Amino acid sequence: MSDFTNHPVRTIAGKDIADARRDRFILIVTGFIALAALTSLITGAVALSTDVATYNDAKATLLALGKSLDSIAAPEFYPLKLLRGAIEQFEIIGAVLGILAGFRAAVSERGRQTLALIMTRPVKGWQFLAGKYVAGLVLLSTGLLAVFALAALALQLSSGVGLGLGDLSRIGIVWLVASAYVMVFYGLTFILTLWMKRPANALLISFAVWLLVVLVAPQIGDTLDPDNQVAGGVFKQLQVPKAEQDRIKAGYATFETVRNGIEAASITKHFERFSFAVLGIKDTYTGKALGPILVEKQGDFLWIFLTSLGLAVLMIARPINANRLTKE
Repeated sequence: MSDFTNHPVRTIAGKDIADARRDRFILIVTGFIALAALTSLITGAVALSTDVATYNDAKATLLALGKSLDSIAAPEFYPLKLLRGAIEQFEIIGAVLGILAGFRAAVSERGRQTLALIMTRPVKGWQFLAGKYVAGLVLLSTGLLAVFALAALALQLSSGVGLGLGDLSRIGIVWLVASAYVMVFYGLTFILTLWMKRPANALLISFAVWLLVVLVAPQIGDTLDPDNQVAGGVFKQLQVPKAEQDRIKAGYATFETVRNGIEAASITKHFERFSFAVLGIKDTYTGKALGPILVEKQGDFLWIFLTSLGLAVLMIARPINANRLTKE
């Protein structure tokens, strides 16, 4: 009892984590994310490994003939680019994981007497909700960490290109942002489920939001982007100078503002922009130092973290009406 009184947030979080470990729901869904991420990764890794082997064979042949390596250009390999498919899986399935985890965490306190019993103890409402939030954060971030670690290991073993400390730090940064991204959907669904009269409606609204911000808005933005109509970009393929690009874009500035606004309304697009830049998936950032990228992408970073933090505060700060929640 003393431990419960002195550390209510930790105790409630520990109980939720223990419950999640027993029912293995988050473990199962995380397994699906890992499978999807690794499936999208392996194909590209095998292709990269073939390129590396081809280069090494050519180099060995030249050396055996006593020739200089100056006659063969040393290619630059960027294994982190292969994480593109994995990031896209995180965007979609990771958000679903956050929704389902948030729904389960909230609905478990409805329609039963456990919440009313807890609220009779020396526990404040915000402490109870903070414990639920901490449990969700620990469970989801740990699951994502395992997936990112598996992806890094798969790259190391199958791509033929070793990952350096800089590569691992980039993956770690993206993992932190991915955790905040998933917690946005966790917090949103938890709030809706705990305070709407019918939990099923909360789940439907959460998935409607997921559909709009994860699938619809990013797709609209990509489809309406004139430069995306050709692989690699129209301007790049036609080798249009930067000054000419700016002049052409000025002709449809209003259209571009609307299109970009639709993309900017999607937290998924912010996560994609940040991740693609940090990992060097987008050609513009390939081989670029991490520091300038983080400075340039701080807007996307702040958008994700402030949204996650705002929902966390909203989730924890609102008082609980235990009688209402137990009358189901």
